[in-house]
Amino acid sequence: MNNNESGIARRLAPWLAAAACAAALPAGAADDAAAREPVRQISVAVRDQYQLNIPDALERVVVVDPAVADVVLEKGTRDRKGSVLVVGKKPGTTMVSVWQRGAAAPQAYLVRVTGDLATLMPDGDGARTQVYGDSAVLGGSAPSLLAHRQSLAAAEDSVGQGKVFDNSTIDAGGVVQVDVKVVEFSKQTLKDAGFNFSASNRHGSFSFGLASQLAPAGKAFDLTLGLARGNFLLDTNLRLLETNGLARVLAEPTLVALSGQSAKFLAGGELPVPQAGGLGTTTVTYKPFGIGLTLTPTVLAKDRIALKVAPEASDLDYTNGITVNNIQIPAIITRRADTTVELGDGESYVIGGLVSRNTVSSVNKLPLLGDLPIIGTFFRSMEYSQNDKELLIVVTPHLVRPLARGVTLPLPGQEEKPDTPANAWGHFLMGVASGDQVPGFSK
Repeated sequence: MNNNESGIARRLAPWLAAAACAAALPAGAADDAAAREPVRQISVAVRDQYQLNIPDALERVVVVDPAVADVVLEKGTRDRKGSVLVVGKKPGTTMVSVWQRGAAAPQAYLVRVTGDLATLMPDGDGARTQVYGDSAVLGGSAPSLLAHRQSLAAAEDSVGQGKVFDNSTIDAGGVVQVDVKVVEFSKQTLKDAGFNFSASNRHGSFSFGLASQLAPAGKAFDLTLGLARGNFLLDTNLRLLETNGLARVLAEPTLVALSGQSAKFLAGGELPVPQAGGLGTTTVTYKPFGIGLTLTPTVLAKDRIALKVAPEASDLDYTNGITVNNIQIPAIITRRADTTVELGDGESYVIGGLVSRNTVSSVNKLPLLGDLPIIGTFFRSMEYSQNDKELLIVVTPHLVRPLARGVTLPLPGQEEKPDTPANAWGHFLMGVASGDQVPGFSK
């Protein structure tokens, strides 16, 4: 692949000159060019042989490049016809000309000597390799990327790595559309329980009181009990709170990318983060957050796609954030995955199991009193919270097939009638029977 066409042309020049000289060896061959039989092509592997059947008596055999292929002559007898054995010596291309007794022109054979890997490949599968001297040209069309890589490996096995000019194409399509569904399910549970009580006693001008604030704040279920006797006042308050919350976040991006190229998607935003710069200056760096996706498709064949997917889901967390120069900077909670799979056109795969659970339990109590059995319940409060998050990703690749040239594409709203006074008043008077739409409403 590193050699250009001009370098290959320079290597071909000696071989073409030798072929021209060899073609001029027999006397009168140039004058009988019109009578020459068409050139036949044969293929032989390295260290293998191929037999040329000669119907008449053999007179002469010429090999243009004996370093590529050599011949072994078998003269004919009264009982057996003559033949020529072509033996492959190294990968390359050469010409073998055979003269028969009484023939006006020789029979020419284009001999292609292939390497060991090229011999193992089936005929017609993948691109074709032509070896010229110490270089090779890979041409034609490969049915898939795997077949192309096999042909390239066979060509490099023949002449060495870096000496192959790849002029082939891959007949498998190169544009992939990937439909992605990212679903995040969040469940929150909060339970609070606690007592508030206050007691006071007044004796003349002297007042004594005792109170606790252990119950949860906010909206809760209250049970209040009060007792008063003379100057003594007792007030108790039981507060119970239970909260359940569900959230579902869905993103359905559709990305289109060339085979081997990457495409990115982000549904969210970028968080500005100030940073200290030189000479007392402040710079701003943006951190992305939200639901992002990076994918790289590779078309292996017409029905096989290798897909590398790197999804990411992140949220802002002000609870674990920091404050710098009176600026509150939230933390970013991130969940990401990176995987590579092989799928067919239209097949789907699911990335699941990205589950996170955060459980917090705390108890507030009065010293000593809160540790007493049974009665200690009045001197302590409990707070329990649990946050569950699950991320599910569904990926479906498709090979893109463009529409034919000249096809009229339907446009949104193309079949809708324009809003006119006749349409509006006709629908008002006739109702559904009018068949017209009210302006601002679709059918």
